[in-house]
Amino acid sequence: MILLLCLLAQDAAKLEQEIDYANSKDKPQMHTTASKRLAARGGPAVAAAVEAFIAKNGHNALSLAFTETLGDLKDPKLTARLRALIADPNFYWRPAAMRSLAKHADPGSIDTVRAGLADKLWGVRLGAIQGVERLKDVASLPRVKELLGDEQYDVRAQAAKTLHAFGDASGLPTLVEALRADTVWFDIDFGQIAREDAWNFLKGLTGDDFGYKPWEGPEARAPGLAKFEAWIAKTIPDWRDRLPEKARVRAEKVDYVFGYELRSCQRGDVFFRLDTQGNLVLGYFNLEKAKLTPDELKSLMAEVEKVMKVDRSQPYGEGGCDYEQFYLKAGPRFEKLWIGQRGRPDGVESFVKFTAGLLKAKFGEKVAEDYKHSSLLFRAAE
Repeated sequence: MILLLCLLAQDAAKLEQEIDYANSKDKPQMHTTASKRLAARGGPAVAAAVEAFIAKNGHNALSLAFTETLGDLKDPKLTARLRALIADPNFYWRPAAMRSLAKHADPGSIDTVRAGLADKLWGVRLGAIQGVERLKDVASLPRVKELLGDEQYDVRAQAAKTLHAFGDASGLPTLVEALRADTVWFDIDFGQIAREDAWNFLKGLTGDDFGYKPWEGPEARAPGLAKFEAWIAKTIPDWRDRLPEKARVRAEKVDYVFGYELRSCQRGDVFFRLDTQGNLVLGYFNLEKAKLTPDELKSLMAEVEKVMKVDRSQPYGEGGCDYEQFYLKAGPRFEKLWIGQRGRPDGVESFVKFTAGLLKAKFGEKVAEDYKHSSLLFRAAE
């Protein structure tokens, strides 16, 4: 009996240690391995210890890897905890929590999933669509169909896939159109991300890749693209007319002077850049343009020059999926300045303050407020 109690105590201590390792701030390299070991134990075996860890340390003590792992740890306590994480506006990894909740497919989560379809973070919206599919929530399909016109490709694509899982082919034109995506920034083909995703789903659906290779150039892709378009036209002849406005690809070759991207698991994304024609260009795939006046352009470039003086040989701040990154012209190419949470160096704060005002003047108060709110994550720790 004493031996059994000793073994139980040892296992409890080991479990606590594994949870600590899975969420250690000092040892992020251990997050994935420790999380996998916890997943192998199963939800009922770890639920109480996880709850004790959160009670002691708070929601934001959880790592991204462990939040993802909670999807594999099915237990009523952990399902309720995931709902609480999603409801916490200050929790770092709300999109990951929604994806994990979707995996649990618990009918008691249906209200949380439905609310997530309208969340401000596109990652939460995407996870919520997955939840609708897993919960077989037919009543939410009209809202999912609306998300075929979402501003983010990932959300549009998941909406199309989920609708298809319910026997509704109305989202397939959005995926076929994505095969035309050709967004290139600073010699990086971001359109390939969308092309590969759409191609992988469509070739599985059709049983044929039609010789289309998403990593090749436009001319090499053209024959396969034509075959996919002919395939969709057989079932939806007017498929182009059915495309939501934001799902339409507008190919445009543009040269840029500099670029800025802010990515945040907590607060969303902001992208803007300046082209050689003096246009401030906002957005990721769906771009908005605003012509700058000579004075605005001069002031903006003065702020860019301040950023150019910052040492770019090292990253700043904390690692993770919250960061801001500059693309700065250095001869014939662009160099990157990467800034994580609480790491913004001198010379950048002035740029952020100026561009918040510029975004407000050109694109409206909401864009500027979202930018200012998200950018606070990167202010240097005092």
